[in-house]
Amino acid sequence: MKYVIANWKQNKTLSDALAWSSEFVQLVKETDLSKVTPVICPPTPFLEEMHKMLGQYGIELGVQDISPYTDGAHTGFVGAKQIVQFCKYAIIGHSERQESRDLVMQKAGMCLENSIKPVVCFKSDNEYAVVAGAIYALEDPQNISVNEEYRPKNLQDVVNLIDKARKFFGTESSIIYGGSVNVGNVNDLSSISNLDGVLVGNASLNPEEFADIVRKFSL
Repeated sequence: MKYVIANWKQNKTLSDALAWSSEFVQLVKETDLSKVTPVICPPTPFLEEMHKMLGQYGIELGVQDISPYTDGAHTGFVGAKQIVQFCKYAIIGHSERQESRDLVMQKAGMCLENSIKPVVCFKSDNEYAVVAGAIYALEDPQNISVNEEYRPKNLQDVVNLIDKARKFFGTESSIIYGGSVNVGNVNDLSSISNLDGVLVGNASLNPEEFADIVRKFSL
């Protein structure tokens, strides 16, 4: 299975999100989703309403972070138990959050305890750690788009990165790549035989662009 995961970060209002969802559903209605799973990770307050709209079409949702705690006096945290009825995925340890590996592993464990698949991010190979049941996302901070400007990595460098990760995580693991993924480089990225999908930031804010990326990985 391929995964195309949209990380909206701190973008859109609820009305924007619902309009995006409505358009995206129409754009992919003819796409065979048997080989690719689109996962939308909006701001957490939008989950319930987007779940109502997208769940009926089999479009999965995720969160951009999760609490490392089960319950308790943790102001501002949103726990796995609070969101599991709305989503099945969670991005954990994105480089923009600058979290310790111990905290990332704690959050990943909390996801797995609550039947949420963690998308565990690694910004370098010296951080690699096996998390059974996770999707591994390789995202070099140097290549993440900034202020809507893409900074893509050279294709051969991506191939080398995936090959090295594959040797560490194993042939059966799900490994995706993130870093200025857009319609301009998705043809090349989707041609990498041992890449299981992409983590999409800025390009995911446009439903047409994100639908194009999903289509490329559905072939």
